Amino acid sequence: MLLLLSQHGAGADGPMTRGRVRVEGNTIVSDWGTPLRAACWGMDIIKGLFKREEVHTFRYCGLNAIHVYCELTTTESGEPIGYNAARMDSIVEWCRAESVYVIMTMGGPILKSTVQKILDIWEFYAPRYADQTHVVYEVKNEGCYATYHCADDVMQMYIDAYKLIRKHAPQTHVILLSHSNLKGGLNALWEDIDRLGPDIDWTNASIAFHGYGTDGGFQEQAARALGQKGYGMTCTEFPSGAGLVKAYENAGISYCHFQSCWGGTRTPGAICGYLKGYGVSWKPDFGTWPQAHVEQIPLWAAQEPRRMRSGPDGASTYRIFINGLPNAGVRAVYDLTGRLLWDGCTRGVPFAAGAGTRPLVVDYSEF
Repeated sequence: MLLLLSQHGAGADGPMTRGRVRVEGNTIVSDWGTPLRAACWGMDIIKGLFKREEVHTFRYCGLNAIHVYCELTTTESGEPIGYNAARMDSIVEWCRAESVYVIMTMGGPILKSTVQKILDIWEFYAPRYADQTHVVYEVKNEGCYATYHCADDVMQMYIDAYKLIRKHAPQTHVILLSHSNLKGGLNALWEDIDRLGPDIDWTNASIAFHGYGTDGGFQEQAARALGQKGYGMTCTEFPSGAGLVKAYENAGISYCHFQSCWGGTRTPGAICGYLKGYGVSWKPDFGTWPQAHVEQIPLWAAQEPRRMRSGPDGASTYRIFINGLPNAGVRAVYDLTGRLLWDGCTRGVPFAAGAGTRPLVVDYSEF
């Protein structure tokens, strides 16, 4: 059994399947605890697909995700639901092979005539990637466009889409709202969150916003305020500029660049030039730019899990013995499906190997 050990350090950075994102503080983070920093590809606009090697290229520019507008929601477009499915399949597989996350959403204006089509698109896609632990579902790009509040029918669409996705993909992270701006202020945002109702599980769902119309200072303040209330926040689209990138980095939130979307000649790799001109730094998941990367060390378990019986109810558990731990603090252990087996943050202090190396014993329930 191959396990993934989540920790910080330096060393090799070979590809591996990513575990599911989780809400931590005021944002969503990767299975390694790093914010998602994404390039962008808009198949709602661009009729085509970038090259496979571009995924490998942009992950060495400090990025670990791609934000994909998978389809156009306008009913008059004439395109059948799922018309980009083959391209999406390629993106999902390429990103899996390169240890990169996919945040998928859909483009186009939201009108009364498009609400049902949005639900139909999720009926098609939600089960398609339900088992892909590196895929995140963002319900709709700018469902609340140029307004401080979603219309009632749009808000109902978000609620219905969330329930539909949960039916087909109960473990996939869902991003809601995706407001086109925050010009309405925090009170307007709180009110729309409240309108989503009590059935959203905010441990596996979060809020998106776009970085237009307000300065970086206010957006940073908003992200921190939502985090204090237990909501994760991600900027899934913003205009270019070092100021906003710095604000998102200061706030510690995930964000998606919009630079690579427009025009058929740009590719995800082209974003590297923009990033290197921002003068903002962070520890990436891969490579050495702009700082030394975060290392994730795959370890072989010393033996297959032992099935054990413990507790008064005779609950079945497994025990895993992992040998060869480095001299570092271990944050978490995952299996290759992204299932969390042991979390030092919630199950006691992180395992410290001390001098030399020693085995780690992990108990977890049978699924």
